Amino acid sequence: MARVSLRDALPQVFASGADTGPLAAVVAGADGMQQPVSDVLDHLETRFDPLRAPDPMVCYLASWVDLDWLTLPESPTRARSTLPGGAAPLRDLLVASADLAARRGTAGGIVRFLELATRRTGYAVEDAGGFHLRVHLPAGAETIADTVERIVAATKPAHITSEVVPHTSDSEGAP
Repeated sequence: MARVSLRDALPQVFASGADTGPLAAVVAGADGMQQPVSDVLDHLETRFDPLRAPDPMVCYLASWVDLDWLTLPESPTRARSTLPGGAAPLRDLLVASADLAARRGTAGGIVRFLELATRRTGYAVEDAGGFHLRVHLPAGAETIADTVERIVAATKPAHITSEVVPHTSDSEGAP
């Protein structure tokens, strides 16, 4: 997008005096305010690409696919990711959102969501019977158990209860 200075839009009588004095300051100020808008419009496609959008925009895009429960508002116009890795795992979730929506409520969907959100592998979902799921954390993931519990509560079927259990060795009966 071609940048147009306010000076170019002024009548000739004013434009000739816009290089010095108070009018020069007004023109410079107006041109400076226009610059951020021009930068956004020049690269508008990056605003809607989860992999290239600025972090605040990623949080906004999350609201488009019902993932805004993974963000925390910092002000009326800004939010940040509440995931352990910041905006990066939220970007991955946005890219995979169609697949995750199709698999929502399944053991595979829960595992995939957890892997993308925490950037760890090794989760296991066990049917504990009686409409109850048991989600096993991978080794070393005990520090993010609260995040995992919040994700499981949001992605499991509504009529099923769940619990998140720490990693256990195979000899103790974990899947």
